[in-house]
Amino acid sequence: MKTAIVGAGAMGQLFGARLQLAGTDVVFLDTNQATIDVLNARGVTLQTESRTEHTPARAARASELDETFDLFIIFTKGFHTQAAVASIAHLIGAESCGLTLQNGLGNAERLQEYFGPSKTLLGVTDFPADLSAPGMVSSNSRGKVRLGALGNVPRLPNIAQLLDSADLHAAVEQDIRIPVWEKVAFNAALNTLSAVTGLTVGGIGADPHARGLVASVLEETLAVAGRLQIDVSRQRIEAALDNAFAHHTHHKTSMLMDREAGRPTEIDTIGGAVVRLGQDNGVSTPVLATLCELVRTAARPGDNR
Repeated sequence: MKTAIVGAGAMGQLFGARLQLAGTDVVFLDTNQATIDVLNARGVTLQTESRTEHTPARAARASELDETFDLFIIFTKGFHTQAAVASIAHLIGAESCGLTLQNGLGNAERLQEYFGPSKTLLGVTDFPADLSAPGMVSSNSRGKVRLGALGNVPRLPNIAQLLDSADLHAAVEQDIRIPVWEKVAFNAALNTLSAVTGLTVGGIGADPHARGLVASVLEETLAVAGRLQIDVSRQRIEAALDNAFAHHTHHKTSMLMDREAGRPTEIDTIGGAVVRLGQDNGVSTPVLATLCELVRTAARPGDNR
């Protein structure tokens, strides 16, 4: 299955390398010429707790190509989704499928505009991915991928099998909205709060006031999901938060790192998306709404907020 990885950051390089090592024809699509040049020259080296693997890589800007792909996997930040998918429109064939494994809400709906409901998939993953340098990715072998669709996608089992055969531990979910919203609840609490306070995950876990805010954001997010009849599990989310507080004490969330670097944040596709859906469905989210406004206020001049 000829596959394009759209967004060759840490997660894109991890998934692209895994697929290519398993025999899939992969092309990395990105807009950063330095990343493209390094991938073409050096390939991707993947380090896990048990081994180091290397694969050559082919990378390009989408505008430089004139070919179609069977599968596109989107790994850009949520605020880039619309532009990213528009940039690959000329590469989408009649049978091409699009898969988003991005954080946040609304990405699958953007993909549906180009791929259609019967060829759009979404999912979540808990694989970590860190770049020590372009083309040098560290991860582990314990993560998994959970896949599904908002409509009927006949090729969903085949794509799950493709990812699973690449040691990405993929499985199909009957209602993919549940894991998506459980991850959104987790990120809405930790990302927004860390971006506002500058605290690491461990710092949030150690502060009773911060823990109280986490509990409030979780309560509000669960209320919105409940109004949308999405049967999320409070217990699973709380267990994930407790695990993060215990084992990721020095971790900075991506939103905090983006804010510190003066980059745009995903506030509008994570916490902000929950707030908007709450407003549309008559559910009040005062704590999360305030945290989102504080993130936007703290963004540096020139940020795309």
